[in-house]
Amino acid sequence: MAVKFLKHWGCEVIAFSSNPKKKKAILNMGASEVIDSTSPEELESITGKLNFILNTTNVSLDWNSYLTALAPKGKFHTVGAVLEPMEIPAFSLIMGEKSVGGSPIGSPALTKTMLDFFDFCVRHSIYPDVEEFPMEQVNEAIEHLENGKARFRIVLKNK
Repeated sequence: MAVKFLKHWGCEVIAFSSNPKKKKAILNMGASEVIDSTSPEELESITGKLNFILNTTNVSLDWNSYLTALAPKGKFHTVGAVLEPMEIPAFSLIMGEKSVGGSPIGSPALTKTMLDFFDFCVRHSIYPDVEEFPMEQVNEAIEHLENGKARFRIVLKNK
């Protein structure tokens, strides 16, 4: 959703993905480029170019690679709940006057704000990408997710 919102707000969006099979879908969402987050060469190709990085993952990353991708005074913001402590090298922050922040998502107030964007979403055809499974196939849906086959979000539908 972030890619779609940012594109329609006029931002140039460079997305990160560890799954090369998602590249075409991410470009179709509005990203102008997709960086393979597992490739040091691709991460290095954007060194010092990004003003803002929004992290939506819930896994540990090579934080220094992302901080290095930020331009001077760039901001790294996380909404993903990484369970391990984030190892942020101070030198990467200090030398570029960069900052790291975070905020919660999914609260009632934020959900209301998102609903206020409903007209904007309809006007720009911004909808979530989901894979639907009938409730009777809950075990298959969980297996699909656990096997890393889920492309985006899985939704269980009750008849």
